[in-house]
Amino acid sequence: MIKDLGHGYKIIDNKFILCYDSEVFKKFYKTIDFESFSIIASNAAQNTDGFASTIYFADKKHIYIQSAFSSFTIVEDAKPNDFNVVDIKKGYTFSNGTYYRHNEKMPFDLSKAKHLNGYYIQVENQLYFGDVKRVENVDLKSFKIPYPELIGNLALDKEHVFFKGNIISEADPQTFEVLEACLDGTYYLECDNTFYAKDKKYAYFIRTISDEVKVIKTKSIHDFYFKVIEERGYAFDQEYRYYMGKRTKL
Repeated sequence: MIKDLGHGYKIIDNKFILCYDSEVFKKFYKTIDFESFSIIASNAAQNTDGFASTIYFADKKHIYIQSAFSSFTIVEDAKPNDFNVVDIKKGYTFSNGTYYRHNEKMPFDLSKAKHLNGYYIQVENQLYFGDVKRVENVDLKSFKIPYPELIGNLALDKEHVFFKGNIISEADPQTFEVLEACLDGTYYLECDNTFYAKDKKYAYFIRTISDEVKVIKTKSIHDFYFKVIEERGYAFDQEYRYYMGKRTKL
């Protein structure tokens, strides 16, 4: 017996699940109720490998998610009888009194949220990064995102500089700035995610797809600058050349 779920998924004899020709979800077989297991929501857009970007499954007891942001897993405490997809592109759902982002519980009422950009969200007097991480020690009155188009996960207030919701402890928000030569539109490799910045004391290598900012303790901060050479972005001080944050003696 073959039960076609759509999007290439099939249940065979209520014993195993195939996605096209490959068996999937094996470690969940003891949990899944095969008779009631079905796809309840999916992105229409397909990736090149044939998998939908986000698919929600349900059986009589659980909600499951398979997405580009999460391998197949149970959406904890979500209930099949009241599960609601709020925005499948952003991974927002609601069930059992809780909002979710993909498979993570959101720590606030999404209906009261104000999206400052694609990374930071304000809910009343609290700030969150990535919808689930609370930003600590932030002054909301002075909070701003200085480079929202290119470096949307970098922000600051009157006391701190933040990267992905974490404080860069060494950075001085009063003098911190990304080097203008990184922002003037000149093309260099990975110009959409690698930048250099400096303040009155240190320089910084920022890669927006990394987890943290690299602090560069240069001895010549006033001479620290950025230059594109043969489509590669380099920073310089009086002693070193820096490429992707790594230094080489001049």
